[in-house]
Amino acid sequence: MLTEFLDSFRPRNQPWMTRQSYAHELVTAATFPITIAMVEAGVIGVLAKKTFHVSELELATIMAAPIFANLTSFIWEMLSRGHRKVQCISMLQVSVLLLLGVISFLPTVGYGPALLVAVVILIRCALAGAVTLRSTIWRLNYPKRSRAQITGRFTLLASLIIAFGPLVGFFIQDIAPDSFRILYRIAALIGMVGVFSFSRIRVRGEKQLLKFEQQTATGPPPEGLSGCLEQFAANERQTVWTVLRQDHHYRWYMIWQFIGGMANLIGNFALIRLVIQLTAGLPYEYGTSILITTTIPMVFAMLTISSWARYLDRVHIARFRTRQGLCWIVAQFGNWLAALSGLVGLFGMPRMVDGVSRGGGMLAWNLGHNDFADRNLVALYMGIHVTLTGVRGILAPYLAMVLLYGWQSDVIPGLTVPPFGGIGPHVFLVTTALALIAETGFIRLHRAIQAGQ
Repeated sequence: MLTEFLDSFRPRNQPWMTRQSYAHELVTAATFPITIAMVEAGVIGVLAKKTFHVSELELATIMAAPIFANLTSFIWEMLSRGHRKVQCISMLQVSVLLLLGVISFLPTVGYGPALLVAVVILIRCALAGAVTLRSTIWRLNYPKRSRAQITGRFTLLASLIIAFGPLVGFFIQDIAPDSFRILYRIAALIGMVGVFSFSRIRVRGEKQLLKFEQQTATGPPPEGLSGCLEQFAANERQTVWTVLRQDHHYRWYMIWQFIGGMANLIGNFALIRLVIQLTAGLPYEYGTSILITTTIPMVFAMLTISSWARYLDRVHIARFRTRQGLCWIVAQFGNWLAALSGLVGLFGMPRMVDGVSRGGGMLAWNLGHNDFADRNLVALYMGIHVTLTGVRGILAPYLAMVLLYGWQSDVIPGLTVPPFGGIGPHVFLVTTALALIAETGFIRLHRAIQAGQ
C-alpha cells in the first residue's frame, strides 16, 4: 500500500498533458514550503514572543499578517494582467527568500521586534500574490477530474515540510537560543531550488488567456503600485460587487465562508497565544509550542488530504464544506474544554481534528472558486475570495486578543472607556457558535444549488 501511495507521486503516472508542469511543481512543493513554514503563525509567533519579546499588539499583527496580506491580491492580479504568470510568481518567490534572509540578521531588542513585524507582513503579501496567480496555472494545466488529487499531492508535500521542518529547528532553538539565524538562512537556500524549478513550468493555453486579459483591459495598464491602487479604486470595486451581485450562489458561499473562517481564525489565534503562555518555563518550550500549534494539525492534514481530494473531485464545493464544517465545530468545542483545564497537553486532540479540517480546507481554499467561475475569470473569483479572507484576517487576531484578555480603561488615548476583563477560555464557545452558523449556511446553499435556485 505504501509503495502504491509513493508511486502515485511519480510524474509518469499523471495524465500525459500535465506531466511537464507536475514534475516541476513537485520539486517546488518539496522545497519552497520550508520558507513558508518559517513564517507560519504558529512558528513565527512563538519566535516573536519568546525571542523578540514583541508586545501583544505586535504579536496579533504578526498572526494576522498571513490573512490580511490577502487584501493585496487584487494588486497582484492587476499587475500580472497581460504578463506570463510563472514569471510573475517566480519574482514574488525570490522576494520571499530575500526577506526571509533579512529575519536572520534582525536584532532581538530595540528596533528588532518592529522590523520583524514589518518583514513578516511583506513576506505574507508576496506569498498572497503567488497563491492568487497560482490558481490560474492550476486551472489551465490540470483538468477538473483530477485537479484536486494532483494539487492535493503538492499540498501533502508542503504539509509534511511545514509540519516537521520547524519542529526540528525549534528543538535546536531550545538548546542554542540564537540558532534561529542559521535556520532562516538555510530555509532561504533550500527555497531557491523550488523557485528555479517553478520557473521552468509551461502553462497550457496561456497565450489565449493573455490575449483575453489584454482585450478586456480598460485603458492603459497601471504604472507601478500607485497606478494599481488608483485603478483598483476606480474600477475593481465595481467589478467585485458586480460578481457578488450577479452570482448569488458565490455571494452566499462567500458569506458562509466568511463566518466559518472567522470562527477558525479567532480560535487558532487564541490557541496560539494560550499555548505560548502555558508552555512558558517548560522544558523544550519552543519545540513543545511548535508541536502543538503547527506539527500536530499539519500531520493530520497530511494524512487526510488525499481522501479530501478524492471527495472534492466528485462533489460541488458547497457539499464539500458541509462535511468539512463539522470538523470546525468539533475542533473549536474541543479547544474550549482543553482551555478550561489549563493543561497544554489536552490541546492535542482538538488539534488533530483541526488538522483533519485543515487537510480539506487547503484544497477547498485553493480550488473552491472554480466551481463558480468561468475559466477566464478564475483569477477574479480567487481574488474576491482572497480579499474577503484578508478582511477577516484584519479582524480575527485582534478580536481573539480582546476576547481573551479584554482591555484597560485607557485603551483609547484621551478617552476613558469601561474596562473589560475578557472572557478567557470562553472565546472558544464564541468560535463554536460561529462554526455552527456557517455549517447551517453551507447546508442551505448546497440544497439551493441542487434545486437550481
